[in-house]
Amino acid sequence: MPAETTSGKTVKEAEYQLDNPAILKGMRLSQDVLAPGSQTILVSRYTPITSTLLKRLKLRDITTIHAEPIEEKSALSTVEYMEQTFSVINGIFSSNESQAEDVATALRNRQHMNSLEGLIRDNLDDIGELFSPDSSEKLVALTEHHDSTARHSLIAAFQLMAVARELGWEDNKIVRAAMALLNHDLGKTKVNLETLNWPGRLNNKQWKEIQFHPLFGCRMLYQPDIKPDLIMMSALLHHEWYASVEGKGYGGLTLYPDFVKRAMKFSVKERLAEMDQDEREIIQITCLADMISALEESRSYKRGLDAFKVLIIMNSDAKLGHFHPEHYAAWHRFYQKQNPNFLPLNRRMALPREKENRIFTKLPPKKIPPNPILTYYEMEKMDFIVPLRNVGMDMERIRRRGGLSLKVLQQICKDKGLDLDLSETALAAANITLTKTVLIREKQVIELDAWREWLTVKELEKSGLMGRAKSYHFDVELIKKNGGISPQRLTRRGVNIPHEKLEKMGIKILKHLPVQLPGSENRLTADDLKKMGITTAALRKADCLDRVQQVKNGVPLAWLVKRGIPITGIMMAEAGIDPVRKVFYDIQVVEEISTTKAVFCLLREGDDPKELESLNTQKKLEPIQDLLLNQVGNVIMDFSDLLALPDLSHITMGEHWG
Repeated sequence: MPAETTSGKTVKEAEYQLDNPAILKGMRLSQDVLAPGSQTILVSRYTPITSTLLKRLKLRDITTIHAEPIEEKSALSTVEYMEQTFSVINGIFSSNESQAEDVATALRNRQHMNSLEGLIRDNLDDIGELFSPDSSEKLVALTEHHDSTARHSLIAAFQLMAVARELGWEDNKIVRAAMALLNHDLGKTKVNLETLNWPGRLNNKQWKEIQFHPLFGCRMLYQPDIKPDLIMMSALLHHEWYASVEGKGYGGLTLYPDFVKRAMKFSVKERLAEMDQDEREIIQITCLADMISALEESRSYKRGLDAFKVLIIMNSDAKLGHFHPEHYAAWHRFYQKQNPNFLPLNRRMALPREKENRIFTKLPPKKIPPNPILTYYEMEKMDFIVPLRNVGMDMERIRRRGGLSLKVLQQICKDKGLDLDLSETALAAANITLTKTVLIREKQVIELDAWREWLTVKELEKSGLMGRAKSYHFDVELIKKNGGISPQRLTRRGVNIPHEKLEKMGIKILKHLPVQLPGSENRLTADDLKKMGITTAALRKADCLDRVQQVKNGVPLAWLVKRGIPITGIMMAEAGIDPVRKVFYDIQVVEEISTTKAVFCLLREGDDPKELESLNTQKKLEPIQDLLLNQVGNVIMDFSDLLALPDLSHITMGEHWG
């Protein structure tokens, strides 16, 4: 039905004069308003007509506009815009479906898709304001600019729906939240593709550009004279942390509230205060869904993480206050139901750093010619460690070397613009003798708190297994030197382990022992080899190219030399390469025990278990490989402390939320 004015006169879609504001009450633009004499759009179609808007148009010498009653057209246009939005989403989903890792993932996403569409259709009367041609056009633009970000937005909406159902949210609230997630990253349309696709760690300039994408999204969705809505506020605030944690979170509350107030004429905190509790919760949960999706997806700079690693990282952030505690507890419950077995047989993953205790042990002193050097501990005493680390210095490498010469330190200060007090007065005040004739170097060791099956020398002798080991040609002196041997190593060579006999003798094979692993070794990256003039053709000929390209932290120097790649200390020195780098380890499940506990074999990153068995038979294992396979053996590790829901009772909402 045509709308009526206050005088009772009906109105319809037509061209109207601006000099009769009363008849335009309750109407909206039915056509874009163009600037006089050009094709520039001043105000877009479907914008509600207000007295402020009419004043602005009159100032631009505009006398007529095309308008229509909002009530008459709203239902029809909402359905139309909804269909447009689903057309866009289906396009994103179709490209995502072809890239799904497996059929199960594609099927699950399709089910989520159907569920979202059904929810929207069932709640259309209550959520019509969420749809507009403007937002769907912007989603199209994001897809064309960076399709993986558009896919991420869609998957984040699916994540949100699952968590919201676990929380018991009503359908209306779930749909509103899903629509916010679909539009939360629109601002990345304004971020350079080079930054979005950067394969490694972002530099400061790139990171600042990323930090501004919430603001870009807010500005894209902003409409003058209309209060910022839920979708716009979600775009602005989806990277804000729930708790107030120094240096964490970025967006309209912590990074640029003053700019928003100046440029867009509204206070973020005041607008939040005006919104209802449901809307504030939706904004806060976008942060949770956004991060889950980012961890699980493959990006230009990383592979998608498995559920085991995702949960460890999420727990770590939750304990710091990243998420609303109730939202996080609901997600944690859902995620455990979705992943009933985090440690299935043969699953291989990176050893979680949370289980690594990296320590330094001192090496024998090394005599050197008298030289002005500051040791790591002296730099720590002078409060130099943090400033040096902040400009990219590898302090662990400096610690391994024993320190830095004064000349090098002075050059770093000059090149990096550091103001470190290296004067004789400051050094004397710290009781530091600069000239050194002895260098104390250190090596890094990783300690693991694990259980393993192990028989000590005393237990071997008591049970008679030492004699059997000798008859099977084991090196008894080496066993004594190592303090024992793993039963797996004995059984691999055919020695039978009499478990009942050992039990009667009170010998327990399973022991709680700390495992120590080398924290560093000589490794070379693809860039190192390129600097030394080692060509890809030479690497391909030696059958090394694939592994060199796949292992980012470099491949062992010894491994390259064994395969005929000619590398010398002089070559590395001339290219300015220090080959000492961290060793990263993988763990592979060899026996399932529970959801959080398993028997693992330890592997150096990049090593293949089958190849190791062959090398072991030929006695060609490298020292670290021999340590892992023959001396440490399989270990039992329990990750319940990292996977269980952490205590979040101390987390309180930050003041930045108002």
